[in-house]
Amino acid sequence: MHVAIVGGGILGCSISWALRRAGADATVIDRHGEVGHGSTSASCGIVRRFYSQPGMIALAHEASHLWADWGAHLGPIEDELARFERPGVLLIPPAIDASVHAIIARMKECGVAVQLLDADAAEARFPFLCADSFFPPVPTADPDFFEPTGKRIAGAVFEEDGGYVVSPSLAAHNLRLAGERDGVQFRLGTTLVGVERPDGGPFLLRTADGGTIEADAVVNAAGPHSGLVNRMGGVTLPLETRPLRREVHAMKNPRYEAGGGVPVVGDLDGGIYFRPESRCRDLIVGSADPACDAFEWVDDPDDYNESISDLVHDRQTLRLMKRFPDVQRGPARGLGALYDVTVADWYPIIDKTDLDGWYVAMGTSGSSFKTAPVIGPLVAKLVMECEGGRDHDVDPVVLDLPRTGLRVDASFLSRLRQANATTGTVIG
Repeated sequence: MHVAIVGGGILGCSISWALRRAGADATVIDRHGEVGHGSTSASCGIVRRFYSQPGMIALAHEASHLWADWGAHLGPIEDELARFERPGVLLIPPAIDASVHAIIARMKECGVAVQLLDADAAEARFPFLCADSFFPPVPTADPDFFEPTGKRIAGAVFEEDGGYVVSPSLAAHNLRLAGERDGVQFRLGTTLVGVERPDGGPFLLRTADGGTIEADAVVNAAGPHSGLVNRMGGVTLPLETRPLRREVHAMKNPRYEAGGGVPVVGDLDGGIYFRPESRCRDLIVGSADPACDAFEWVDDPDDYNESISDLVHDRQTLRLMKRFPDVQRGPARGLGALYDVTVADWYPIIDKTDLDGWYVAMGTSGSSFKTAPVIGPLVAKLVMECEGGRDHDVDPVVLDLPRTGLRVDASFLSRLRQANATTGTVIG
């Protein structure tokens, strides 16, 4: 069986390698000249296990073991390896309620090293971070933006061994080399322009250079372009996905010269997330999607502004300065990129479709880099078993996770699901 994977990001590379190891012939098609040059290249690479749904906690925890043992996971390749830095992940929710306690309990059941800190404990452990509450976040133009609320944060969830992967694009390249070593074919610099399936036979994928690629099955892992690819195949989904423009910005880390570390911080209370970068010289900061900020949906993923804007730069950097008072503003640095968002719940769609032989790994919503090493085997099992006659809609695929001993029923990522109960943000 030959499977064509459309999209050479971290997901496409992981999926193709897993399919090849499962016995399929696999070809990756990507319009860029190298893998990982789309949304993957703009990923912050954060690896955490705090998620609203137990299945996602399990996938993220399994993946964290693979990132921590990346070289052994890949096997021999001649390449520098992506590096997993583990300064810990501190999540600051707006409330420590029953849902947060349930997530922490599930994380502990899965074996995650996690603890709940009250405001005093969080301040004692990270004295450079302000423990005031800023919830609900307000626009920078609000006259009360810098006014103290008189409240402290409700608490914080700390993952001792969470962190981030240095160079997401390099991680995708690592997977490409592992895949090529084992027989995956890569058609880079190749733009898909149409899909045909004459007489119900193999798919014929037409490319801009006039060529065709024949495939028994197709996996759409095209990120922000996945909606366009589905339309080429005549595929519709019950769940809506849309490209969303995002910005991340870089600022100097005031603790760098003193050698002080900084954790990854998911600050839902303040409306941002941030992490160290460039061996802690810098901090990079993005949005945690507070209600006061309008989403910037994009109609055409080939037509959007890749530069940073004054509005978004101001609100993200000023919110960072409130949480991390020693940070000082400097020259504007950063980039604009796209998420492929599942609008209902910000969870990916990993599923077959109503078109036999057409599969999707899309709607990743800016937080699936961390789970990519596990999503690859999940999609491979889904494809191999469905092509073998299994009806995933009736008898969902279950993935065994060997590093953690956990199991995941993949139906919570089905195209037919009711919206998962999530934060409705990149936090998931």
